[in-house]
Amino acid sequence: MGRWLQKSQQAAALVERKNPEISIEVIDLRSLAPFDWNAIRTSVEKTNRVIIAHEDCLSFGYAAEIAARIADELFDRLDAPVRRVAALDTWVAYQPQVENEILPQVEDLVAEMERVLAY
Repeated sequence: MGRWLQKSQQAAALVERKNPEISIEVIDLRSLAPFDWNAIRTSVEKTNRVIIAHEDCLSFGYAAEIAARIADELFDRLDAPVRRVAALDTWVAYQPQVENEILPQVEDLVAEMERVLAY
């Protein structure tokens, strides 16, 4: 998780630098079973927006489950749809250039943050 935490923090810093009135909160769940629902709920109630970033495939992963639970239990707190930034739904190549195309990068996180903020 550390790699995605670092990329998320880098992306948040870039977006905040472009928009000084914006403050982005990044949380690291550290564990997926069990995951810290209280931290998620507190963040959603504070920010009213959610982007879930992880290196697994977009489909059928933990991000989909967490997004579904947020939409189910905290829908009335959201000002924008729950979004996910994840790997493409394909095998990950062990070649750096191809891997960079498959796995999310800081630029992907920045783009999604800006999309959610503009909603």
